[in-house]
Amino acid sequence: MHRLLKFALACIFATGLSITTRLEHPTAHGTEKSSRHLFIVNAGSSCGYIDATGKLAIRMAFDDCRDFSGGYAPVEVSGKWGFINESGELTIQPSFDECRWSFSEGLAAVRLGKYWGYIDTKGNFAIPPKFDYAQGFSEDRAVVLVNDKHGIIDKTDLLLTDPFDNSGWSFSEGLLEVESNGKWGFVDIHGEVVIPIQFHRANEFAEGLAAVEFSDGENQWGFIDRVGKIVIPPEFQDAEYFSEGLAPVEIEFKYGYIDKQGVLLGKPIFDFAHAFSEGFAVAVQKHKYGFISTSGQFVVSPKYDLALPFDGGLAAVSYGKWQQRGIDFEWPTYAGEWGYIDKNGIEVWKSWTTFVKPPSSLETDP
Repeated sequence: MHRLLKFALACIFATGLSITTRLEHPTAHGTEKSSRHLFIVNAGSSCGYIDATGKLAIRMAFDDCRDFSGGYAPVEVSGKWGFINESGELTIQPSFDECRWSFSEGLAAVRLGKYWGYIDTKGNFAIPPKFDYAQGFSEDRAVVLVNDKHGIIDKTDLLLTDPFDNSGWSFSEGLLEVESNGKWGFVDIHGEVVIPIQFHRANEFAEGLAAVEFSDGENQWGFIDRVGKIVIPPEFQDAEYFSEGLAPVEIEFKYGYIDKQGVLLGKPIFDFAHAFSEGFAVAVQKHKYGFISTSGQFVVSPKYDLALPFDGGLAAVSYGKWQQRGIDFEWPTYAGEWGYIDKNGIEVWKSWTTFVKPPSSLETDP
């Protein structure tokens, strides 16, 4: 079920409907909070932004929209991407071919022609376009793709280590998960391996712990600390990151939550459960999405066909249906009525949109 949610979020990201939250820590793309929390909305083929009350804050004037970060948001106009400020003014004219995330630590990754580089808030290239793909900066580091390998650069454009086969997309708590020859470990901001490359899979650090899969056998997910010490032994089918002191884990094909001592908080009863955000978590029962509190009880009943975590006081929810077109489809489509709800479950915005094949997966693979 969590694979479905990952794909669902990918579709949402591709259409620019909502926030960038996913099954990674919320800062996993190198984004920053803006002073004013605005939410992307669509009306027909245009998009704009609402505030947390559902009031239209920036008019529907753009072909595609991305989330605000660092006070700016990427928008598409007539096939080119530029940036607006929180008043909706174009501060960087549309001249780039692609932009997936906004500014973080003063720079934004953009594509011009075939290659990606980084611009400053005036729209000038600080690092010229030469990468196959580039992710946002986090902790003064960014992950870039060079010849299908994952490299780490600093803001002077210095490649800090030999590229890895794969990696996460941003540093978290000073560490980045990396893959070499089919095994995962962690490097520090200097590119030095500080937790040996030995795991079958690894997730990013959050609240001092990271979920890792020790081997490809059953029930091999556990948690390590920042020096690689096993804190919670491997005993889970799946595990996500800690947030607000709790982490979702899978036991016998059902999801529940553990605390940092590994104590299970009640019997796992959900088909899938997301990490907590703002006191609530997305949880799934009988293929329907709702929201639970830290007590494990539903506070917004499971009635939606898709849902995203709360961010800035609102959550995106949908009633819809997956559609498969023929036997040779590459991606299914999702047609649904989307809206935002507040923490009382009250709808503050509703619109209609149809998802089509996304340009990339939510894992941000280019």
